[in-house]
Amino acid sequence: MGRRNGIGRKGIGKKIQKPAHFSLQDILESGQAFRFVPEGQGYLVSMKDLRAYVEEDTEDETLSFIFHREEDAPLFFSYFDLDHEYAKDFQTLREMNFPMEVLEFSSGIRMLRQDPEEVIVNFIISQNNNIKRIQKIVEALCRHAGEEKADGFGTYYAFPTMEALAQIPVEQYRRLGLGYRDKYLVGTSEFLLREPDFIPALSHLSTAEARKELLRLPGVGPKVADCILLFGLRRGDVFPLDTWMEKVFKERFSSQEKDRRKMANLASNTYGELAGFAQQLYFFHIRKR
Repeated sequence: MGRRNGIGRKGIGKKIQKPAHFSLQDILESGQAFRFVPEGQGYLVSMKDLRAYVEEDTEDETLSFIFHREEDAPLFFSYFDLDHEYAKDFQTLREMNFPMEVLEFSSGIRMLRQDPEEVIVNFIISQNNNIKRIQKIVEALCRHAGEEKADGFGTYYAFPTMEALAQIPVEQYRRLGLGYRDKYLVGTSEFLLREPDFIPALSHLSTAEARKELLRLPGVGPKVADCILLFGLRRGDVFPLDTWMEKVFKERFSSQEKDRRKMANLASNTYGELAGFAQQLYFFHIRKR
């Protein structure tokens, strides 16, 4: 381990047995989150104002972490959903006659536990964007408005607070590469500052009610609302539909349906509480196959 680039650097090191159904690269590149960069044999992964080094060893089936503080460890273990038994979910999908080639191809995918505010901002930015460009814009936003931090790997920037985002002029958002999404981030950050209980209140609502509330946010349409529900609020009964997933739907369900809401509802009804997870498996498969 000490010979590997990154592992010998200053920090709190932890090595654990890798759980079943875990591919670090596949998870990070599955379109759920955007704040990670390759480092040595692993990745520097950021969430909110924290950062950790993560490396997967496929030979001895271990995960190695380097944290800035001891107390960061459980936060990142939770982020990677390490306490969830994904073998049960894969087995349930098999019993539902989920396509075996998708299950095998996407067998390392799991759902990240993310901060809702960060997910809201990231998926407003994601509209009509590709993953590489989303990463670039999010990093520029963090550098411009996030608090400067440091760990054993050097300087990095925290995800901006809503207060910081609300203070950015529309013109500056445009310079950071957001394009037409600039006014959406201004409007959403101001909205969430005015209504600090908005996000906590969503946990008390049904999925349909929470979706309706999210549509009040500037720049949030049905697809982005479903992404927020899935990635930020852990609502497994949603099936976000974009252009990729529309292709999946027409291949796997029906080539005749045109209404995306009906498509999403049919998929959600088919897979129930595993609909969001099924969506991620399909999404990763169609993008990477």
